[in-house]
Amino acid sequence: MAKTNPYNANQYQLDPRQKLCWDYYAKPTSETFGNALQSALRAGYEENYAKTITVTEWFVEKVRRMNLLGKAEKVLEECLDMPICTTEFQGYGEDKEEVVVTNPALVKIKQDTAKFIAETQGKAEGYSKRTEVTGEDGGPITVVAPQAVIDSFKLNGTDNKARGSDKGQEPV
Repeated sequence: MAKTNPYNANQYQLDPRQKLCWDYYAKPTSETFGNALQSALRAGYEENYAKTITVTEWFVEKVRRMNLLGKAEKVLEECLDMPICTTEFQGYGEDKEEVVVTNPALVKIKQDTAKFIAETQGKAEGYSKRTEVTGEDGGPITVVAPQAVIDSFKLNGTDNKARGSDKGQEPV
């Protein structure tokens, strides 16, 4: 009997065909960009499944997230482009004077928006607040001790003390 989920895909992780299909569908440089049927066929799905790919749960969820991201980007652009100053007139008649007023709440919103974009989109330029406990791009963390520190431990016999012995012997 054939296994129906050989790659253990779930709502959080796509299997390789799903990822390929989505990449073909969503990337503007793909030959099948925006064409779900052709993207699914190119990813290796059978024709019957490819014809209904746009109603499968994983595909619908990816489209929903893409639409939400598009809306969020639109709001971010509006925040970045919003004016923070207004012009008011004070006085009457010939004494009327134009005054520029800055709204501190709008300045704060604009600064927070710019900071958010820099932290999320400017990772490669060093603007992100790195909080994950993995190496770059999710890889393992590599800790490298300077050679001078390693040599000093070996010269002083400190490497043996670290294992629990004061006399350079193995602990019992």
